[in-house]
Amino acid sequence: MTYRKLISFVWQYIRQQPIPYLFIFLLSFTWAVDATVWPYLIGYLIDKVSTFNEARTTAITTLALPAIFAICLGFFIRSCFGIQGLLLAKAQPKLEADIRMTMFNHVQRHSPQYFNDHFAGSLSNKISDMTSQIEFLLRLLLTTFIPAGAACVIGMLFFFFINPFFAYLIAGWYLIHFLICLSFVSKCANYEHIHGEARSSLVGKLVDSFTNNFAVNLFCRFDYERKLLATLQKDEQQKNYRAKRYAEFLRIALTIEAFFIGSVGIPGIAIYFWVHEKITTGELVQIIGTSDSILLVIWIAGLSLPSFFQGIGITQQAFSIMDDPQDIQDDSYAKSLTVSEGEVEFVNVSFQYNEKRLFTNKSVLIKAKERIGLVGYSGAGKSTFVNLILRFYQIEKGKILIDGQDISKVTLESLRKQILLIPQDPILFHRTLKENIQYGNLNATDEEVINASKLAHCHEFIQQCPHQYQSIVGERGTNLSVGERQRIAIARAMLSEAKILILDEATSALDSITENFIHQSLETLMQDHTTIVIAHRLSTLVKMNRILVFNHGEIIEEGTHTDLLAKKGHYARMWHMQAGGFLPATPPA
Repeated sequence: MTYRKLISFVWQYIRQQPIPYLFIFLLSFTWAVDATVWPYLIGYLIDKVSTFNEARTTAITTLALPAIFAICLGFFIRSCFGIQGLLLAKAQPKLEADIRMTMFNHVQRHSPQYFNDHFAGSLSNKISDMTSQIEFLLRLLLTTFIPAGAACVIGMLFFFFINPFFAYLIAGWYLIHFLICLSFVSKCANYEHIHGEARSSLVGKLVDSFTNNFAVNLFCRFDYERKLLATLQKDEQQKNYRAKRYAEFLRIALTIEAFFIGSVGIPGIAIYFWVHEKITTGELVQIIGTSDSILLVIWIAGLSLPSFFQGIGITQQAFSIMDDPQDIQDDSYAKSLTVSEGEVEFVNVSFQYNEKRLFTNKSVLIKAKERIGLVGYSGAGKSTFVNLILRFYQIEKGKILIDGQDISKVTLESLRKQILLIPQDPILFHRTLKENIQYGNLNATDEEVINASKLAHCHEFIQQCPHQYQSIVGERGTNLSVGERQRIAIARAMLSEAKILILDEATSALDSITENFIHQSLETLMQDHTTIVIAHRLSTLVKMNRILVFNHGEIIEEGTHTDLLAKKGHYARMWHMQAGGFLPATPPA
């Protein structure tokens, strides 16, 4: 990731607010004016006073104009500082919001596999770092570094008119200052980039541990988690120390340079010139005053440089997520999927997952409104089969058709609007019950939400909640039981207008009485849908039109429940070996 790419990314959002940022930039020169014009004005007054030979009572006419100018200048400078602050307060929040939303939109469109490979806490931390650091870097640039550079240029011009030697002298000072900064900049930014990555990993681990706090409590693994975190914390601490230590080396180098040149060198030479009557008393005061003011500006800028480099390093590692390509995305020519029947067909599909070959030239036809059951031991390919229909993964070759339309050539949004998945353990948002149910159809009315809840048999327990439909479900729905979460997910499904329904062990977490009610509701839901049911409880597949038996990515048997039992093959053996109504995860040895 190059600096140019990062700058280009930020610049596109600055350009969206051209007027505010133009005035913020122009007002950045206020500090430079404040640091250089005041010494000139004081030097001018000293020369006027020291050469005034008339009665002092008449001096008011001589000093009136400079005094009025000084008052106006002071008012102008303070007003400019205030206006710039107000403009920054207006422009910066919008810039942060635009960047945050762009990064969020980019990250959330990754496939589920991407989120399996990355800590959610680390990703959110990087987005947070990016917005906060960009705001910090821009503020430093506009209120510190640009004024410092302008003060140096204006000061050099003033010195040139006093004596060109001082202009060359101060130019040499700036060059030395710049070279010192340049010699440190690369390593400072690199060390902070490394530290930023370590910090994001640490935050990701923290969030992971908090998210799984129930397991930590269940196994009493507090010390284990602390020790695991301590390893990452030690690594982060060492990298943080190295980055900060190198930044302090820069501060020390700038302190030495500023002292010997700005505090001793230039004032000493100016006094020498004054002693030999090459400059006036007023010019001596102006040179010393300007040098002192510029020294203060450069000193503050120098102190901010390590923080600036730190911000660049953090921004670099945060921006790295924008370089992660979206593995599943729409083609430029993608069209909206139109589903009238709901027929699904696999045509010579080949796919492997993490170097594990699952499907090879697989062809399957699921007719419109047909009810299909998928069975097989864990890892046989059932979940992968439905994930490919949802386009969570990209197939290697072949194609998947819905109503004759290749799903790789349609938009993801139109595809997933037509497919409804009810998983075994649905994850709910940390929002109200109503919001979670309404997620199936954002335009659903309160009445429709309640009707769906009644069909899913969750209206009863919702009525017992403290705030009923406005009750918060907790992070990942932890305030509800597994069965209650499942019923909320089914209610959400009732509101969807999808034509294809996928049930992945959708009733396995329910008690037998509730399951019976839910099956009645699902029976109504399945009437106008092409339905694919994954089940380990084989009894739930008895009424399927057809059952596909998976084994190592191959469909080795298919037919109705009765036909498959009559064959006395793989399915029949699974049926007879069920323990408590469930299929074991792996075949018996």
